[in-house]
Amino acid sequence: MPLTRRPNPASAQNNRRQSTTGPRPKTPIVKSLRRASTRRSARLQHAQPSPPPAPAPPPARNKRKRLNEDSEAQAETDASKRVCPSKQPQEPLRPEHRRIKENLQRDLDAKPNGSAGVHPCKQPREPQPDPKPPEDNVKTDLEAEELPPSKDQLSEKNLRLLRLLNGEEMDSAGNNAPSLRRTPSRRSIVPSEAVTETTRRTSHTATVYRRNNLVDAEIRIHVEPPDHIQAAIDRIIKAAVPSKRRSELRVIAQELRDVLFAYVQTDAGEQNFIQPLDHAIAALRLRNLGVNAKDEWRVDLKPVVRKQRDFGLIPSGQQLEVDDVSAALEERQQHTSANDSQSSSTTPSLSPPRSSVKTPRPDISLGIRITALISSLSAENLTEKQARYFLEWLQKKTVQREPNGPLESLLNPVPGLRASILAFPFFVVEGKAYSTGQQIYEAENQASVSAACGLKIQLDLDSLVNYVATKFDVLPTTSNTDPPLFFSICTEGPIHQLWAHWTVVEDGDRTFGSKLLDSWNALLLGQGHGLMLALNNIGAWGVGSFMESVVERLRFVVETGKVSDGFHL
Repeated sequence: MPLTRRPNPASAQNNRRQSTTGPRPKTPIVKSLRRASTRRSARLQHAQPSPPPAPAPPPARNKRKRLNEDSEAQAETDASKRVCPSKQPQEPLRPEHRRIKENLQRDLDAKPNGSAGVHPCKQPREPQPDPKPPEDNVKTDLEAEELPPSKDQLSEKNLRLLRLLNGEEMDSAGNNAPSLRRTPSRRSIVPSEAVTETTRRTSHTATVYRRNNLVDAEIRIHVEPPDHIQAAIDRIIKAAVPSKRRSELRVIAQELRDVLFAYVQTDAGEQNFIQPLDHAIAALRLRNLGVNAKDEWRVDLKPVVRKQRDFGLIPSGQQLEVDDVSAALEERQQHTSANDSQSSSTTPSLSPPRSSVKTPRPDISLGIRITALISSLSAENLTEKQARYFLEWLQKKTVQREPNGPLESLLNPVPGLRASILAFPFFVVEGKAYSTGQQIYEAENQASVSAACGLKIQLDLDSLVNYVATKFDVLPTTSNTDPPLFFSICTEGPIHQLWAHWTVVEDGDRTFGSKLLDSWNALLLGQGHGLMLALNNIGAWGVGSFMESVVERLRFVVETGKVSDGFHL
């Protein structure tokens, strides 16, 4: 039986006494610390999978070594104060916390472009490899409880900029944070700029329409009339007004001013500014005046597009000399033009379009009331029923005024497509809004076309009178020798422009001219009074001398052509 050696109790007691009083041996304590750290490392790795942990602090420190480390930390803090004052910490970091920060910074630097755009004072030092084995990189309890900061965390400056952008914080004048400004390349999408862009496109379209379409229809704007036409315009506009009537017109102007003053302070639309003027016209209380709103006129009233003249400078089919570079293109064009000429010789030519201008639809139309026209026409030789039938027959009787032109009514005094209360219009209103919508420039285009259509009705009446006089070989006897005239008002909010329109024949072509007579801002009472004086004189002329001239010429047609016997013109 093998012998076993028993421990001596006395020696064990001596050893315990020696370990208590004498120097402590290092080997057993290191082994126990290693085993404890190994067990703790296993628990930490099983509980929290994370990046490689930071090395644990050395287990044993003496007072001198701790003082040295504190002095080094203080030196690094002072150095950081000199390098970048904005990153000065509140208090020195403990060594274990400093190592945690270095490890986190090392993880950030491991990503691509991780340090791009970082201030030099914020860039960490080059990471050093960890010579200790993984089992020695054990976190303390304090390190395990503290969570690392987010890698996507914004700086304080960027956070403040984000708050300013979101409107959570206002940038005062005394704040050192940079203020946000709109760069020139950044385009605003607010509604006001959208309306500006729309207005810009509308203005360009209206300009092209005036220079191309209106010119093709021989409609001219901002031209001077002949002297005899200017004299006729002055007699109408500058007619004397009694003082009592002036006082009444001033009251109407005051009411118009009050309504418009309320609208200019809001985003009022086009119709809001047109209605007060419509009420002011109604307040004039002109007898035999017919008023229509938003009435679409007939298409056949629009002026005919002029025919292109061939001055014979270049023979038909001949090409001008061009550079040699475009010789092939010239040959193809000649071949195409030759084919087109052959095809056009075999097919009948199409009639040119009647007009390239838009069909009028005035906001307000003024003319002679149809019932008053019938009553005046039936005073002699005709009953009211016969006078009504006569006007209807003139509308249904069609004639061809040009060799290749369309069939038209002999005389249609009613401009609208629908049943209307007015005939022989002499005045229109074309309005635009003030702060929104289109400009007065387009209203001028629309008014000029409406005036050309209204003048055509007067020209058709003159043609009918001349036809009857020629057929029955008599001279027309009319007391009114004024030329065909038409008036309009173009508005943009409280701004009102008065226009005169006329027509003349130049070199065999019928042209229509328009001239601006005056402009008023109805918000100013004095100018509004001038506007109402002009409206009063135009309305008085329309239901006065103009209506008398129309009735006189229609009576000439009835009496000379024996229309009462059965309408045999």
